[in-house]
Amino acid sequence: MHEDPRFVRSRESLRSTLHRLVLTTPLAEISVSVLCREAGVHRTTFYRHARSVRDLAIAEFVADIQKLTTVPVEPSTEASRDVARRYEHSLQQVLELVAGERAVYRALFGSYAHDSFPAALVTVMRPQALKAVHVFRTQGVPGAPSTDHECEEAAAFIAGAFVGVIDAWVTSGETDATAAARRITHLMPGWWPHPDTSAQGTGGETPV
Repeated sequence: MHEDPRFVRSRESLRSTLHRLVLTTPLAEISVSVLCREAGVHRTTFYRHARSVRDLAIAEFVADIQKLTTVPVEPSTEASRDVARRYEHSLQQVLELVAGERAVYRALFGSYAHDSFPAALVTVMRPQALKAVHVFRTQGVPGAPSTDHECEEAAAFIAGAFVGVIDAWVTSGETDATAAARRITHLMPGWWPHPDTSAQGTGGETPV
């Protein structure tokens, strides 16, 4: 079902205006009235999109990261190191996005939304981490979680760690996302396959 074009246009206007305002104004100081006036959107229309400016900011910028961290995988056909390589590439894309809009993400991590924004990121990244963990469990990667509970714990740990390093990246001045993604990948649990090495699964080497 297609969205109403007017709904899409108003949301895009609110998003672009919020992006501009947050570069010069703390997120907590941007009111619905100011945002609507600058965006040319009626307050009633705003509340069709979000309950508050904070909620709109979190929803929009979390969605951007969610798109990049949604990695489809095929446990039965993909080698574990290839899955790990795709996740590293996903992380690289996230770091590039954040580097390109660093002021915005600094505002989100450093504002009164500090607790909400990381929590929202963990919420969308945790199921993506769980998909990879299930692949490595299915393929018998040595040391990988072997029960559903352990998989859930590992996914929660990895998602939380990723959000933490994104926060650290935001506050840094680093711009080499490729090097950072590779470095962060090597901080993963020892059983997480490194993209540049083959993983050993049940019955021998995982196909590459």
